[in-house]
Amino acid sequence: NRWIAIQPVGTTSNRSAIGTRIRVVAVEKEKPRSIYKWVNSGGSFGASPLRQFIGLGKAEEIQRIEIFWPRTARTQTLINVPLDSVICVTEGNPDYQLLPVRSFKLGKRNS
Repeated sequence: NRWIAIQPVGTTSNRSAIGTRIRVVAVEKEKPRSIYKWVNSGGSFGASPLRQFIGLGKAEEIQRIEIFWPRTARTQTLINVPLDSVICVTEGNPDYQLLPVRSFKLGKRNS
């Protein structure tokens, strides 16, 4: 299954981006599908991560990502975002930063 992880960073809005809404439009079998997330710290027995992990199923591409910032009520739209990646989005910056993801093997010990 495909995925995207988004780390929003507020500048005018709060730095943790709490209250930010995210819409990912992914294309699967030539049909767009919208997935919505809301950045918050709430959880039943603790806190939720502020980095948003969004499952995209068998998506073939991400058509666009829309970030709705709470303080300014502005929408930031990202295109050409690769599948299976971690990105950092800063409020007001039209570009995103691709963050490195280190791979590891389970069950192996470093000697």
